[in-house]
Amino acid sequence: MTWESAGFVDHHTHCLYVAHPAEPARRFDSVTAFHRSVQERWSTPMDERYRPLEVTDELRGDLERGLVAARELGLCEITEAGLRDWAYLDALRDLRVRGELPVRVRIFVASGIAELDRMQRIGDPWLEIVGVKLYADGWVGPRTCAMCQPFTDEPDNDGVLFMDADTLASRADPFAEAGWQIATHAIGDRAIETVLDAYEKVYGSDCAAASPRIEHAQVLNPDLIRRMSDLGVVACIQPGFAVSDADSARTGLGGDRWEQSYRWDALLDAGVRVIAGSDFPIESLSPLVGLQRLTTGDFEDGRRAGAPTLPLETALGLMTDASAGVTVLSADPRDVPEDELATIEIVDVRPTGSTD
Repeated sequence: MTWESAGFVDHHTHCLYVAHPAEPARRFDSVTAFHRSVQERWSTPMDERYRPLEVTDELRGDLERGLVAARELGLCEITEAGLRDWAYLDALRDLRVRGELPVRVRIFVASGIAELDRMQRIGDPWLEIVGVKLYADGWVGPRTCAMCQPFTDEPDNDGVLFMDADTLASRADPFAEAGWQIATHAIGDRAIETVLDAYEKVYGSDCAAASPRIEHAQVLNPDLIRRMSDLGVVACIQPGFAVSDADSARTGLGGDRWEQSYRWDALLDAGVRVIAGSDFPIESLSPLVGLQRLTTGDFEDGRRAGAPTLPLETALGLMTDASAGVTVLSADPRDVPEDELATIEIVDVRPTGSTD
């Protein structure tokens, strides 16, 4: 017996980039070196330059195969979290002329190539630009996320902050004024605080109506959660991050900060709107893998992580959207042990608008 679900969606992925990578203008030995170098040049990862792509049959074919792979994993819709070259959009337009795309595609344009003159709404349910992606800090693992207090295991390091609130606000404001949604990468508590300060400057009392996003929102505390709720800021979280980061985060954040971090339940309890995305290729693109990690707090191979969890129904609500389509599974997840959710098979995927 099969089970129909509201369609799985991935609100933060890099499917297009993985399918056909753009070549960066410079290379670095490590993520830490990259983040430090970018900070020194007053840049951000979303402003780094890549060698221009050409729209070719190879690019079109790679993108189509990447989207087919997403559909085979059960996804009805993906959001590319930082379009690095307009050639990706041009190639997708070409594919769209030929017919339906394998999945619905939403796009946040990387701040480094975002131009108001080029930011035109497509008006196509299969392919749409939705906003601009900015970047406030680094990551937990390489100890580059911006922290209010230094890392426990690196007492002289409080991470990397790429932009202060005034700079972030000035960069976001023209796009916000034009009606584009703003999404900003912020992992550390200092970065999240900075982004919230910037959003207050940009939106004021209209923040909730604009629903700007914070991507990842990992190192949390009650004050930040309250501010996110009061402002109406959306948190886009990653179902697998708390599991993957568990050992490193415990060491780097220390007991008290770890206990308050990755607390998606606290965000929900405070009334924050929470959505989910894989951040593929950092994590698996499979929504069922993410679902299992989010409900068990452990790795899908049984290794213990002891990460914060959410109830199954709540997790499904964050990872699906009936307006995006229908995903048909081989079994009802509620009838499957939580540590076996990733083994459920995808029977069919029907994005909204599909004529299948």
